[in-house]
Amino acid sequence: MTVNDLEQQIRSFINNPRKQYALLQDTAAWNMLCSCLDLIEDTKLAVTAYDQAEQPEDEGKKYLLVYGILQTLFLEQDAVRNLCAALGISYNSDPLLEQIREIRNDSIGHPTKRGGRKGTAFSFITRASLSKHGFDLMTTYPDGRSPLFRHVNIPSLIESQQVILAQALTAVLKELMKEEAEHKAMFKSNHVQDAFPKMLNYYFEKVNEAIHGGNPAELGSIHIKLIAAAMETFKAKLKQRGILKAYDSVTYLLELLDYPISQLSAYFTQPNSSTLDNKSAYIFTFFVERKMEELKEIAVKIDEQYDSEEKGAIKSPDGADSL
Repeated sequence: MTVNDLEQQIRSFINNPRKQYALLQDTAAWNMLCSCLDLIEDTKLAVTAYDQAEQPEDEGKKYLLVYGILQTLFLEQDAVRNLCAALGISYNSDPLLEQIREIRNDSIGHPTKRGGRKGTAFSFITRASLSKHGFDLMTTYPDGRSPLFRHVNIPSLIESQQVILAQALTAVLKELMKEEAEHKAMFKSNHVQDAFPKMLNYYFEKVNEAIHGGNPAELGSIHIKLIAAAMETFKAKLKQRGILKAYDSVTYLLELLDYPISQLSAYFTQPNSSTLDNKSAYIFTFFVERKMEELKEIAVKIDEQYDSEEKGAIKSPDGADSL
C-alpha cells in the first residue's frame, strides 16, 4: 500500500469511537496526531504536483520547485515520526531518511552555516546543474578538508522515502490492529446485551400494574429498582470496554433516561411528594421501555462487532466510521 492509502486507514482507525475517545483524553497528543495525518495527506499533494510539473525554463522557478520538494520530504518525515509519538508507538529512523534530511539541510535548509559558532560547513548549489530532477551540491569546510561534491537525484530521493515511510506506517497500522484485536478478545464472550435481563418486559408489566392499582406500590418500586439496576449494569459493561462516553447516541439516551427513572422511583417510594399522577407515570414508563429497547439494539450491534473475527476497529453502533 502507498503512504496515502496507509494514512487513510490509520485515520479511519483513530476516528472509531473507542479509540478516538481514548486519544481525546490527551488533547496535545490528539492535536499532534491530527496535524500529522493532515500533513501526510498534504505532502502527498505536493509530491504529486512536483511529479506533474513541467521542467521550468526560468531559474527562479527551478529554485522554487527544488526548495519546495526538499522541504516537503523533510516535513513528511516529521509527520510520520510525530504520528508514532502521538500514538505511543516506537519509530526507528532509517539511515537513508537521515541522508535525505542532511541533503535538505545542506542544500536548502542551512546552506550558509552548518554547525556551531562560525560554522563547520558551507554549501553551494551549482546553478548550471539545477533542474527539476536535481542538482550538484558542493560543501566546503573551514578546517582544510577538501570540498565534498555530490549530485542530488530528487526523483530517487522521493521514491526511496515513499517506500521507507510506507513500511513505517504499515508497522503503525499493524500495531493498531493488534491492540484492537486484543481488546476485542477480552470481551468476546462477555456481551453488553446481557445487561438487559430476559425478564425486562415482565418488570415493565409489573410497574404498569402497580401504576393502575393492580399491584401494591411496593412491587412497582421493586421492579423500577430492577430496571435501574439493568441500566447500571449496561453502563458498567461499557465502562469496562472504555466506551461509556464514546458514542453520542448512547450518552444522549443514558442522560435522557436518568430523569424519568428517578421520577418513577419517587412516585412509588414517596407518593406524597411526587409530582407524577397515574397518567404521567404511565407515560414515563412507556418512554423508559422504548428507550431501553433502543439501547438494547445498540448493545446487540456492539456485541456483533466484538464477536466478529474482523481485525478492524470497533465502529459506532450505526455503522459510521467516525463520530
